[in-house]
Amino acid sequence: MHKPPFIRSSPYDLVRVGVIAGAGGHTHSIWGNIMNPPAGHLRTTGMVLTHAWTIRPDMAERLQSSFQGLEIMRHPTDMIEHIDGVYIDDISAISLYPLLAKPFLEAGIPTFVNRPFATSLAKGQAMVDLAEEHGTALLTASTWEYTESVGDLRAKAADMTDIKGYVAHNSMSDYYSHGLHGVWYIHAILRDEIEKGRGKMTGAAYHTTNWRKPNGLVIYQHEHPNYPYYGSLQLVSGADGQAYMRIFGNHQGDAEGKIPARPGHFRYNTWNALQLVIQEMFETGKSPETGDQLMEKLSMFLLPFYSILEHGGVFVHRDELGDWELPNPSPVLMQDGEPTDSAFQQPYTKTELEAVEHMMS
Repeated sequence: MHKPPFIRSSPYDLVRVGVIAGAGGHTHSIWGNIMNPPAGHLRTTGMVLTHAWTIRPDMAERLQSSFQGLEIMRHPTDMIEHIDGVYIDDISAISLYPLLAKPFLEAGIPTFVNRPFATSLAKGQAMVDLAEEHGTALLTASTWEYTESVGDLRAKAADMTDIKGYVAHNSMSDYYSHGLHGVWYIHAILRDEIEKGRGKMTGAAYHTTNWRKPNGLVIYQHEHPNYPYYGSLQLVSGADGQAYMRIFGNHQGDAEGKIPARPGHFRYNTWNALQLVIQEMFETGKSPETGDQLMEKLSMFLLPFYSILEHGGVFVHRDELGDWELPNPSPVLMQDGEPTDSAFQQPYTKTELEAVEHMMS
């Protein structure tokens, strides 16, 4: 049975949000404070975090101590009757995202799945297909994608008579958790061009000595009506701006833009901008992106990872990805002892993940 859509009876009604949260997510440190601002802080969204479920009890305790009135549920599905939208936000359980999202998509609860969405094309497509089957809004996104500068550069790209290539950079810690920002930044800018047939990714290579830290270089090949074009993404740390892109056109000129790194700009034009997009999806029941667009983003993230993990960074074609699955965040991905982002510091055991899988099956 589909849950009725959100209806605002007064300007002060807030969208009720549930979350499946973990230590590697953003609820405790960022999103929760935006939806449930501490006393004396400005409310910048029309959402309120009301219900949560976590794999580990200690995470539930942290959330309850931070967000007054938050109700912790015994089972994820217990939230369905009480919320207008849900965040799936536990990168350490990403292999289970399709299972965790399934009951909400079936119930018609607009669902935001935190990056990187899925560990394989098959798992991503399963969520997209389920959302389409039940008419449920589904979104995955980077905070970079809905900034003003991205919209401006997308419009500039649309006005270009031709695209011959691009260069871009992204400030990151590791590819798994933050290199993705640069990847989806590029997709957000080329999204409309892909629809026109001049931008779908056809191949990629990832050159780096270690994907767990800067620096690195991703090369993309894109389709074009006349010839393929290429783009480069520098994965660096401490660059001038969070992200930058310059698109090369013909003799009529290029187009460029960047996301500034100023603290105030970063908070309100990146983190908050995405929250407002999610809020609109929760209110309207309509996603700002199609299932095909979500899958293109996932492909652009997975293929470079496949290049470096399975082929030493050489160029690979899109159709080679097949049913390959990215390993779940775990000690397996940290065998060389290199530092990783905080998202990986508390991986789940196999037993913990199997218990959740059994519970949700």
